[in-house]
Amino acid sequence: MDIQFMKDYYDLRYEETDGENHFVEEAAYQEKQSEQSKMEDQLMEMVGGSESNVWKLYESIMCVYFDMEEIIKQAVYLQGAYDRERMLK
Repeated sequence: MDIQFMKDYYDLRYEETDGENHFVEEAAYQEKQSEQSKMEDQLMEMVGGSESNVWKLYESIMCVYFDMEEIIKQAVYLQGAYDRERMLK
């Protein structure tokens, strides 16, 4: 399997697919998203609002987390492509 080709395809097709993720319509996803939103609201209130240093640090942590999540998503995608190729042989 040409890993670079699959990475390029992933980047082309799957990065920044806002509005194309059908899982956001799933009830389980919406429930978790609502739960997260409520917890973030509580946290923001506890730390003194969105301009507090603690909140800004939290946002920075979440940005790093989302970057790590993207690396994991790509790795899972590439593993699935590799497994499919092996299965078809």
